[in-house]
Order: sequence, then structure tokens, then C-alpha cells
Amino acid sequence: MFPIHTLSNFDILEYAKLVNLPIDCIPKNMVPKSIPDNTGIIVNLNDLGERGSHWVCAIRKNNKCLYYDSFGVIHIPTELEKCLLNSVGGNNMYVSNGQNQYLVSIMCGYYCIKLCKSILLDGMDFKSAVEQFSDEPSMKNRDIADNLFI
Repeated sequence: MFPIHTLSNFDILEYAKLVNLPIDCIPKNMVPKSIPDNTGIIVNLNDLGERGSHWVCAIRKNNKCLYYDSFGVIHIPTELEKCLLNSVGGNNMYVSNGQNQYLVSIMCGYYCIKLCKSILLDGMDFKSAVEQFSDEPSMKNRDIADNLFI
């Protein structure tokens, strides 16, 4: 993962395999109908065949789902929203709305991996995992996001 660079789906899946992180990494138009419990998906907001744009993630744990965008955008892409609603219904869906990352940063993949790892491997609850980042972009947030050591 070093030096810091724009992550591809191959980078993300290689890291997930290395640490046994139960996630998939897919383009927006390949989002599944639902997410199995205790797993996550990291989704690129562009479709298959298009140049990648921005990574977001969804994590399902204990029959609840969290949608996370490091830019703090709370608009969930339609494909992903349907997936989350099929997975747990509307009452068990949570959306993070803090902007953790600078708009000119290339770190979105790192933020998604860190959040998935914190929840699915390190046992953090949704709130604690999201709150490890401040709601304003900072170098501290960046340092937390790129701290992916096993």
C-alpha cells in the first residue's frame, strides 16, 4: 500500500486477502442484490469499463448496514441503496456524514479499507469506527486511514 497512491480494485483485494478481510471490491453497476452479514463491499462510483472515480463502502454487521463516503456525501447511489435495503431494511441502515478527507486527496480507498478493517476485523462498532476520524479533513485523519498494519 506504500507509497501512498490511488488504489485500484486489485490493490484493495490484495490487501483484503493478505489480512483475511471479508470484503469485495466492485464498480457501481456490479453491486449485488444484498450483502451477507459480517462482510463489506468497497464500491467505485463509476461503472465497469469506466475510469475509476471515488471509493465508498458499505458494511453489514449484526444485521445492520453502514454506508460510508469519506467526502461526507450522504447521497447513496441507487444501486447501493437497493442493496442495503434488501440486506437489512431501512430501520437498520446508518449513513456517515462527516467529511474526513480533503477533496483533492486520493485517499478514499484507504479510508474505506480502514473502516472495513476496524469494524470487521478489529471489532469496533459503527459509531466508534467512524468517530476515529474527525469530521473535518486533517492530516491526522490521513494518518489514521493509511495505518493499515496488521
